[in-house]
Amino acid sequence: MTERKDGAACAAARRPHVPSWDVLRTAAFAAVAAQHILGAYARRYDIGSSEKVVIAASFELLRFAVPLFVMLFGAALFYVYREPPRYVPYLAKRVRQLVLPYAIWTAVYLWYAEKPVTLRSVARGMAYGDASYHLWYVTMILQFVVLVPLFFAARNGLRRCCMTQRRMIVASVVLLGAWLLLLAFRPNDGLAHQLLVTWRTRGFLLWMGYFALGALCGSFPTAFAAWARRLIVPAGLISVGAVGYAMWLSVRAVYQKGAVDFNCVSYFSPGYAVLTMVTILFLYGVAEWLVRWRAVQRVCGFVGRHSYEAYLAHVLVLTRCSRFLLDHWPEMNRYVFYAVLTVCTIVGAVLIAWAVDSLVAVLRRGVRQIRGQAKT
Repeated sequence: MTERKDGAACAAARRPHVPSWDVLRTAAFAAVAAQHILGAYARRYDIGSSEKVVIAASFELLRFAVPLFVMLFGAALFYVYREPPRYVPYLAKRVRQLVLPYAIWTAVYLWYAEKPVTLRSVARGMAYGDASYHLWYVTMILQFVVLVPLFFAARNGLRRCCMTQRRMIVASVVLLGAWLLLLAFRPNDGLAHQLLVTWRTRGFLLWMGYFALGALCGSFPTAFAAWARRLIVPAGLISVGAVGYAMWLSVRAVYQKGAVDFNCVSYFSPGYAVLTMVTILFLYGVAEWLVRWRAVQRVCGFVGRHSYEAYLAHVLVLTRCSRFLLDHWPEMNRYVFYAVLTVCTIVGAVLIAWAVDSLVAVLRRGVRQIRGQAKT
């Protein structure tokens, strides 16, 4: 394989594939899809308090999903690019990989919601991430894409200032503390209020800790994996305690409010943010163990390759499958209904993603062949 044309020192093709990341991407995608199905379940008017308790408790088992996605994005970035990439070619690549599918799916969701599909409405939907309730994530991730030079400059600055292991540990603790203080800061008005409260999930700032954890993983993948395997038992015990505590808070909220409150626990609260990081470390160790099986590698490798497109598509699949099941089997037991809906949503979204990605690959090969023939 030839050297990358975007100036990166080391391309993805020159670095070994990390199968455990496919397992984590698969887990994160499945968890996001299950979260949205639980959200639909919680909005039913005919469910009792016991079902609300189960929904609230189950949701806490899946809360790791988005922080894990952000961590994996940071890991892939610093794993693929050992040195800062040339900015314009890097942006062009990300426009092709991320922005164009995002624009198409934004238009699809606007059309499905019977809203005007114009250049202005699509641009606005992409900027705010509100064409569908899950697209805010892409808006947030694109901010990391745009700010790539800043992150590499910060990494290089740390390398120059922290030449010893002790200095690196001290710098890491200081940066972690700064991030936790930022999470705890709640301004009442002004631009800071807009960034840290109103748009807290859509802005990149509060996600920086999870992104930095991924950057650490991508920069030192072998050492990170070794620590994840070594600490799997204590990290697992802490994760169980964290999930149990979150479940208790969510169940208590059900009895206090009479409804499921998905926001009573937040991975933006300083304490739970640290526990979420420990949970990610535990999941990493589990993924390292699971990839010993070839079947797991194959299935998760397939899902992992198409996880972005599947994420974009899954809400549409969820909606269509739900309506189909309700129209054809209106008397279906609701526990069976949501179990079937979960499987159909995950499998259907992955298959649509595979079909779209395959079509794009065929079109790109065709364009390359036409260009090659035109040059000869």
